[in-house]
Amino acid sequence: MINFGKLNFMKKSFNLREVKSNDWKFLLEWRNEKTTRLNSLTPDWVTVSEHKGYIKDAINSPNRRIFILEYNKIPVGTIREDRLKKDQFELSYTVSPEYRGQRFCQIMVSLYLIENKGSFLCRVNISNIASNIAIEKLGFKIFNSENYVNFYNLDQS
Repeated sequence: MINFGKLNFMKKSFNLREVKSNDWKFLLEWRNEKTTRLNSLTPDWVTVSEHKGYIKDAINSPNRRIFILEYNKIPVGTIREDRLKKDQFELSYTVSPEYRGQRFCQIMVSLYLIENKGSFLCRVNISNIASNIAIEKLGFKIFNSENYVNFYNLDQS
């Protein structure tokens, strides 16, 4: 059982939906936010045109899916799935700066994992303590650490 702490789920709803092209603006704001870039494996600033192209390419890719976690219809996080092999995926995620520290990462990844089977890889910046803790609580096991990045795996075939 996953412990989500002291969140009150009375009359609360969660929805994990696929990204739409008009999600680009808030996703870009999250992407370019200072803490997001510090914790990212690719910390460079992203322009509007680069980001719109990225979203369009992701929507049209057979090997990439992006989901948005909505909490009471408000976008609070995003998770990206990149297909590496037939049943092997790399996951990447971020939570809106306004909603960090409220266990939305665990909720989002849990909802994703309920609907998906396979082997899942996550790379997490060593300095991103909250993300390392969250992913470990979900059952991901560290299998390597190099260049300030922890490599985690979860197999649920």
